[in-house]
Amino acid sequence: MSKKNTYEINFNRPTIVGKELYYISQAIHEGYSAGDAAFTKKCHAYLEQALNVPRVLLTTSCTHALEMTALLLEIQPGDEVIVPSFTFVSTVNAFVLRGAKPVCIDVRPDTLNLDETKLEQLITERTRAIVPVHYAGVGCEIDTIGAIAAKYNIPLVEDNAHGLFGKYKGRFLGTFGAFATQSFHETKNFICGEGGALLINDPAFIERAEIIREKGTNRSRFFRGQVRQVYLG
Repeated sequence: MSKKNTYEINFNRPTIVGKELYYISQAIHEGYSAGDAAFTKKCHAYLEQALNVPRVLLTTSCTHALEMTALLLEIQPGDEVIVPSFTFVSTVNAFVLRGAKPVCIDVRPDTLNLDETKLEQLITERTRAIVPVHYAGVGCEIDTIGAIAAKYNIPLVEDNAHGLFGKYKGRFLGTFGAFATQSFHETKNFICGEGGALLINDPAFIERAEIIREKGTNRSRFFRGQVRQVYLG
């Protein structure tokens, strides 16, 4: 084929729709080029309020958020985690890094989400988490998945990288499981170049999640004035 008949189709094209460049310059001007300053706090507060989630923590990526869930659930070698057979590698790697065995479940041909009708037969006494991925922002059949998870007392970790503000039966994706993870990679519908978030729907995990995010320290409580010095959590 001659060059004049070839076409380039971009996989994605990051866009600027408002005052992004101004806000970036404002952050730099105020002396903050990393996270956890004014804009991070605004993002935390906005997502918590908009999604009605007890705690949201921005992370460096959705991968980072997924790896935090594996730590929070204390995944150990030999544990099993059910993941869809069609997903990005981070969904699986986060748990494999802790020594878990991924148990792949077939996906539905209509949505490419995990097939909820095949879920229960894959659960064993070693199953420690179920990770539904809302592929392309299309919600899994989370009612059925959640009921099975509750029956066996297994935590749900929603990989919601594609689905921020998407809904299932009127309820926001990412608000059904113990945790949900978000991506703000440049290929997603809300972007910051690289970035992500951990949504914590079970308040019992909030304090430990903050400690893990702060590299094993209580810096979050220190900056809120709740403790007088920083120590290992």
